[in-house]
This record gives sequence, structure tokens and C-alpha cells, in this order.
Amino acid sequence: MSEFVMLDCTTYWAGYDMTTDLNKMGVKVDVEDKDATVFGRGGWKRRAGGLKDFTLDLSGFWQAGTGTIDPEAFGALGVEDRVVTVSPTGAQGDVAYLGQVGEFGYELFGQIGDLTPFSLTMPSTGRAGLVRGRVAKAKGAHSATGVVGGAVRLTGGVAAGQGLYATVHVFTPGTTITLKVQHATDAGFTSPVDVATLPAITAKGGTWAARVAGPFAGPYFRLTATAVTGSFTLAAAIGAGT
Repeated sequence: MSEFVMLDCTTYWAGYDMTTDLNKMGVKVDVEDKDATVFGRGGWKRRAGGLKDFTLDLSGFWQAGTGTIDPEAFGALGVEDRVVTVSPTGAQGDVAYLGQVGEFGYELFGQIGDLTPFSLTMPSTGRAGLVRGRVAKAKGAHSATGVVGGAVRLTGGVAAGQGLYATVHVFTPGTTITLKVQHATDAGFTSPVDVATLPAITAKGGTWAARVAGPFAGPYFRLTATAVTGSFTLAAAIGAGT
């Protein structure tokens, strides 16, 4: 494993691409540390894991024009369960982290002479918490039926007790698009199996696909468009979680 320099990390938040607004991003994952110490342990503490949580901390340079960070952030204050996907590169097949967050902290403005900064604090609000997966469709246009992006291999697949999740971010909508998730035992999808159909998408925004319980026979998954009218600019990811 080699070191990684953060150069083109992507952050998709509902129907907004925050990538070029940011110069710092962080995902903090926590599990409560519960004291479970009892007698007979020779004076050593015992701990048990409690509630899990994650928070997305973002910061960058503030702008206020149409289609920039300020109207998006100000309008989403206190809104829960907005879909977010972050990735080291945003490239097809690269690692991605998926979740649903609420914007509960927005800071802006700074010191004279400096570029105007902003920061956002977005803790988890969704039941699934943080899901690890892969970018199934790099940001780009899509206007035809068939495979959207390409197949991804989820490390370890989706085991018993886990669920399959997907996110779709529409930045520029066409008229309507309907997507389904398929899985297979081989990368070539010799015998693809439909496992979920997403609600038809008609507007800018983020879609969080409902959890589909595992296990699945194969580790390969992809998104397929069954109907498209118009051209959509979108990105998508698929992952496995609890």
C-alpha cells in the first residue's frame, strides 16, 4: 500500500458538487467508549463499544453567487438525511463513503486580507451510518438505457447481516430516469440478477436507495438505467453496510 496525497478528492452533497469549493475534508467515525469494568480483573478496566456516529467536517473558500456554496449551505441548515458521497478521486471503481447527514454547523467570514473562508459540520442522521463502497458512476452525462458507469467489486461482498446501499447524485436533471441495481458472481455479469429498483428521478438532488438485505451470491454490482428521457449529469456509488 502506498501513501496518498489529497489532490482531487470529491464531495457530492445531494445535488451539489462541493469538490471545487473545498480545500479540507474529514470524516470522523466514533464508537462510544462504555466502561464495563467489574471485579476480578486485577485492576484493569474493561470497555465495550456503544453507539456509533460519524461527522463530516468540510472547509474551503466561500462564494455567494447562484449555484455556489452559500445558497446551498444556508438553505440546508437543519435539514436531515441529505445524501453525501465522498471519494479520494471520484473515479469509477475508486473507494467511496456513503451516508446521510444533517447540516448543523455553518461558519463563514474571517480575517481582513484573507480569502473568505467557510466551514460545515455535518453529523450522521441516517440509520445506516457510514457505508463503505465504490464509485459506480463517475460524475458525467448519461442519456441512454443500459449500464450506468460500470461494475464494481465490493470487498467481501454483502454478507449475512449486512445490507446493500446505493447513492445517486443528480447535478443537472433531464426529464426522468429510472435505475436498478444488479449483482453477479463475475465481473462480466454473465447472469445479472436485479436486486433493487430506485424511484424514478426527475429533479436535481440526492437519492438514497433503500437497504437490501444480504447475503448476495456474488461481489459484483452495477447500476442500470431502464428508462431515460433527456440527459442527466450524475454520479453514483454502491456500498455494503449494517
